[in-house]
Amino acid sequence: MTETQLKLKDHYQLAIIGCGPAGMAAALNAQIRRLDYVLIGKEPCSPKMIKAPKVENFLGFPEIKGEELRQRFLKHLEQMKIEIVPWKITNVYKGPPFTLLGGDYTTTADAVILAIGVSPQNLFFGETKLLGRGVGYCATCDGPLYANKTVAIIAYNKEGESEANYLADIAEHVIYIPYYNEIGKLDPRIEIKKGSVKSLNGNYKLEDLVLENEKIALDGVFIVRDNLPSEQLMPELKLSANAIEVNHNLETNIPGLFAAGDCTGQPYQLLKAAGEGATATLQAIKYLESLGKKA
Repeated sequence: MTETQLKLKDHYQLAIIGCGPAGMAAALNAQIRRLDYVLIGKEPCSPKMIKAPKVENFLGFPEIKGEELRQRFLKHLEQMKIEIVPWKITNVYKGPPFTLLGGDYTTTADAVILAIGVSPQNLFFGETKLLGRGVGYCATCDGPLYANKTVAIIAYNKEGESEANYLADIAEHVIYIPYYNEIGKLDPRIEIKKGSVKSLNGNYKLEDLVLENEKIALDGVFIVRDNLPSEQLMPELKLSANAIEVNHNLETNIPGLFAAGDCTGQPYQLLKAAGEGATATLQAIKYLESLGKKA
């Protein structure tokens, strides 16, 4: 299913963002407790598990390969009739209810669990300062703002190619900066530049991008990562050491918003992620009950 074919309801009791071990465990508990929920994520769920040659500390599965364990997780979801909706969320606005945005789609939820893992990429210098002032994460959302202007795509994966191709029909000049090998099909009007981005610059709005020894004047730039940084997904979130700060009940500083798994900080362990995911759903149920949203 492509994102253009998504079937989303207007509202859910619970939205779970992320389909790694924490998100899958959260969805499993939501299914068992008969919540009206949605599990949002894009394959491959938990890329780190795919790369793990052996997992030695997941109880009951000694010396299992990471990919084998991941497939067992996915099989469990399939047996429980739990669907992963392949949707990339770009913004979450606090409620009640919470509003989730991504591409051409939106939905709301009474409670939200963030199980988004950690982004292996650091933020660029100037990225946070210029967010919303020339820096964005969704070309299909904000692309029309750059009609007949110069815009760049910084892409960590092939998803950036479709974003760039979309912009080629809108912007006067599109520059594509890939952080991966084997570029696929790009519109011939798109200019490809390779190298490391050193900074995004501007006072009140984006003015230029420094690419190693070259300065490129820009009106806008879109950054396509595997995972959106927590502070960009929801700027009101309280962080500690680049992790989402939660209490013992996995509650964030925003009522109704919970977090689980690697995004809550170290240790980065499968058992910890799965346990937090399951616990987060139980705590979300208590929150829903306090609102009179769960019988």
